[in-house]
Amino acid sequence: MSRQALELQIRTLRRRVRWLLVERGAFFGAAAGSGLSAVIAALSCRFDVLINYGLWSAVVAAGTAVGAIWGLVRPLDDLALAITTDRRANLRERLSTALVLNRKTVVTHSVLEETASAVIKDAVEHVSKLPANQVFPHKFGLPHALFGIAVLLLAAAIVLPVSPAFQSETRRAEVRVMKQQAAKLTKIAKQISREAPRDQKELRRLAARLQDFALKMQSGRMSKKQAMLKSVHLTKQIKNEQDRLAQANSATKTIRQATMDLRKASDELSKEMAAKLAAEKNITLSEAMKRLPTDPELARLAKKPNPLTPAEQKALERMLARYADPASGLPIPRELSQAIAKLLENKDYREALKIIQKLAQRLNLPSNLRKMTAEDREALKKQLEALAEALRNTDLDKLAKALLEQARKLAAMSPQELEKLIKELEQLQKMAKYLDMAGAG
Repeated sequence: MSRQALELQIRTLRRRVRWLLVERGAFFGAAAGSGLSAVIAALSCRFDVLINYGLWSAVVAAGTAVGAIWGLVRPLDDLALAITTDRRANLRERLSTALVLNRKTVVTHSVLEETASAVIKDAVEHVSKLPANQVFPHKFGLPHALFGIAVLLLAAAIVLPVSPAFQSETRRAEVRVMKQQAAKLTKIAKQISREAPRDQKELRRLAARLQDFALKMQSGRMSKKQAMLKSVHLTKQIKNEQDRLAQANSATKTIRQATMDLRKASDELSKEMAAKLAAEKNITLSEAMKRLPTDPELARLAKKPNPLTPAEQKALERMLARYADPASGLPIPRELSQAIAKLLENKDYREALKIIQKLAQRLNLPSNLRKMTAEDREALKKQLEALAEALRNTDLDKLAKALLEQARKLAAMSPQELEKLIKELEQLQKMAKYLDMAGAG
């Protein structure tokens, strides 16, 4: 039993010393990590890539972890532990002698066995009266002092360069300007991140970099030269991404150009329809042109060279809504597609797309077919095709494809699907605006 008790006491002492070694190693490691972080923080005033509070904290944490692991895996000899315990507790080599007798002595005589047992028992009795934390008490020493000094150095490296008390008036003015610019860049980055489609990974990455750069500027640690060079570099990347997106979105012509193309196509379409009517009714071409359905006010707004005013836009929406209503029974005017294109040119995507969907429903749904004459169906079909052709290779190319290839699908879209398409069209314009803002900043 004495031998087992001795092993138990040794294990208790070993656990205590191991914990102290782990703590000591952790503080040494934390001191080293804090010192290295202080150097990195000081250098960050020259190299903006080092402006990273997470990096500084990670270096301190890594140093602490390495030191703690070193204390945990450091070899710990039981005999050395026993000798140290004898010295600290003034046991006159009782514990170390007992340990040697317990593990090394080969007892060949009963008298020697009794002697060894007596020595071990005596050592256990003396050690058991001494708590492990009393033999190896916790003390504040060199590792704690080094850690405190390193933390002070780190705090100084972080705080002093951005403290107005240690800056010249010129530097304080530079910091104010950089913080104002940083606030603008942060707002732009958040707008891009919020509005960018999920599949635009490069654009989202660019927005994250822009926001990270803004945070570095906000810290006040960057020099004016650093901020200027980095801003120029990032602005160039934004411009390149803007150009790439513009090319990827196949915007080879503007909506205004599409409107002008449609105007020419509409004139040709009117002549074609008039010629067909003249042949059927055996009348002159000029007389047939007069018989084609028209709406002078709709034509006036559709052919207006300048953008519509808010009042004109609302008036055009109301007129088109009447023609799109299946219950109205109104004939299809020859200016219909031009008027829709004018709404799109005016960036009135929401109402324009709803009107297009209703027209597609009027053209394709069986319940509406009997409410239209063959001439109206033909006129509406040709005008929607002309509209789709004009919108090809513009920002609204997706809408053009839906009109040309999936008119029935467009007519059957649910309100949720229609809303999704509307938002996609609106996002195209928002992305262009935000990228322009970022490039200007």
